[in-house]
Amino acid sequence: MGQLLNYSPPKLSQHALDALCQELLDAAEFMADEQILCVADALHDTLRSRKQRRCKIHQRVEERLCSGNGPAFPF
Repeated sequence: MGQLLNYSPPKLSQHALDALCQELLDAAEFMADEQILCVADALHDTLRSRKQRRCKIHQRVEERLCSGNGPAFPF
């Protein structure tokens, strides 16, 4: 399957993202390895969930377009 596009703009500015990354890195200095891995796993799970949701939406749109039931988004 090809890569699906993300149509929503980022909610964080680049400056806010950089600050958050720095804050996480600073906090990681005081965290156990298991805690760092827990944060990484949570972020990975978030990405996996988003990808699954996008894939389901993409499949529904494709099914509607291919079934001949009219446009997927009747505007």
